[in-house]
Amino acid sequence: MSKKRLLVCFILTLLLSGCSGASKPKVALMLARGGLGDKAFNDSAYTGLQKAQSDLGAEIKTYDYQDGDAQIENVRQAVKDGNTLIIALGSENSKAITTVAAENPNLSFVIVDTTATGSNVTSVTFVETQGDFLAGALAALLSPNGKIGYLGGADVTVIRRIEFGFEQGVKYVNPNAQIDSQLITGKDDFSGFAKPDVAKQLTAQMYANGDEIVYAAAGGSGLGAIEAAKSANKPIITTGSDQRWIAPEVVVTSRTKNMDSAVFMAIQQFAQGKLQPGTITLDYKSGGIGLAPISTTLVSADIIKKFEQIRSDLEAEKITVQPYTGN
Repeated sequence: MSKKRLLVCFILTLLLSGCSGASKPKVALMLARGGLGDKAFNDSAYTGLQKAQSDLGAEIKTYDYQDGDAQIENVRQAVKDGNTLIIALGSENSKAITTVAAENPNLSFVIVDTTATGSNVTSVTFVETQGDFLAGALAALLSPNGKIGYLGGADVTVIRRIEFGFEQGVKYVNPNAQIDSQLITGKDDFSGFAKPDVAKQLTAQMYANGDEIVYAAAGGSGLGAIEAAKSANKPIITTGSDQRWIAPEVVVTSRTKNMDSAVFMAIQQFAQGKLQPGTITLDYKSGGIGLAPISTTLVSADIIKKFEQIRSDLEAEKITVQPYTGN
């Protein structure tokens, strides 16, 4: 009898430990402006969250972005809801994560695509410049007259960094090219990533002014830029996720930022007890940044051949892309 009781107790212990959810994280995803449906930044991150749900058994919940200090309360609510891992997206979440992480030193926090401070905070950042260099080189190859547009979501560091890498790629192919740079909103105004109507107007104006191709780095606002490209029947290169499917008649390719991989990686490391505070940097070489396949209906075989030689030289480190050092 004692052995049977011991066996029953052992089985019950296993069952209870399995039901406790210790190995199955409860994850909150604090979205950036624009929310789900942006077909870019947020949607890509959500794909990684869903993969964690299916592959790791994670319990998941998303929280829409709230303006200003309301976002701090939003993150606090995610803590009150019992989430054991809080993941936030973008610079607009930095203050809230820093604040709430300090209040909850026993919880783990992750912020993606920027940094936040805290002994329990992991920051996942991207070095986009090599991917943007390739986008710039391709844009220059597709612009016989050297007139190219750049649409940024806002005057913030990440958009200036993207522009810096893009300009290097353009100038590598055509030193005399003219880049018409337009930003949807001003300094540190993140609302520009959720203004597709403004993006559409600015992009339409760039095409009307003679820009032959536009590079859009504008989050959810990029959908408006794509609409303008369709109306003008002009090519566009986008960022975030592979957006060729949205408008294959104009989207040449997309410089991808693999938010899905970053989010899944963080959750997996947390589930395995391996998530460490500090900064993780992902770049083109590590696969954090990429370039979607190039449309063979919009780009000739000759141009693709020239582009692939540039890509090969970049990967062989025959081309050096200067790092962004601005603010």
